[in-house]
Amino acid sequence: MHVKVSEMVGESPDSWKGAVQSAISEASREGKNIVAVEVVNFTANVENGQLVEYKANVKIAQTK
Repeated sequence: MHVKVSEMVGESPDSWKGAVQSAISEASREGKNIVAVEVVNFTANVENGQLVEYKANVKIAQTK
C-alpha cells in the first residue's frame, strides 16, 4: 500500500479537537482517502487574555 502524507493547519474558534477536525474535513473535500492523522503541534491566538482561535498542525495520511 502506498501512503501519501500531507501537512495542514486546522483552525477552530471552539477547541483544538475542532481544529483537528477542520483540517481533516478540508482534506476530505479534496477527495483524499484519509487513513490516519498525527497531531504535530497545538497553538492558539489570544486577545484580551482570552483564547479566540485554536490551531492544530497535523500530518494527514492518505492512500492513493
